[in-house]
Amino acid sequence: MRKDLQLYGKIQARRKALGLSQEELAQRMGVSRQSVTKWETGLSAPDLDRLVELADTLGVSLDYLLRDQAEPTETTAEAGESAENAGEDRNEKMAVPPASMSATARHIALAAGLLVFLLGAGGLLTMWVCSELFPVQLVDGRGGVHTGLWGYVLARDLKVLFWASLAAIAAGVGISAFTLRRSRS
Repeated sequence: MRKDLQLYGKIQARRKALGLSQEELAQRMGVSRQSVTKWETGLSAPDLDRLVELADTLGVSLDYLLRDQAEPTETTAEAGESAENAGEDRNEKMAVPPASMSATARHIALAAGLLVFLLGAGGLLTMWVCSELFPVQLVDGRGGVHTGLWGYVLARDLKVLFWASLAAIAAGVGISAFTLRRSRS
């Protein structure tokens, strides 16, 4: 192997040395085959989290992938063990292949985002229903009249709960959007 081989060449060379197709590597990584193609042609590079997962999947160190090392450094406890066996051992210990773990992690993150969103929306909905069942007309010190949901929030001193509900909605949307965006890379 050439000493000046770039990241994309190392990914391709290591994948081929392990006898993996681009499709098989993509499945293990939980990405599309097109992403692997882009990594191997230098059109794009995996983000840091994917790079760590890629090094583990290929059975090499991050140093090998990122630095000018000519030969891969085995990441297993026994120096004589091949990367293929290391991948099998990792999968046996985890009882889940790497691609499934990243899919599981995405599902958990999406579920968490949805749960946070629903908690916030439930809080706002509850306050709104209460404001309709127990209407309030509040006049503030400057002569402003507050009715509806905001009047109810002010009259019952629920501003902290109101803003926390809005923050939960925003956080839920943000978590879900971030997760979906990362799963497309």
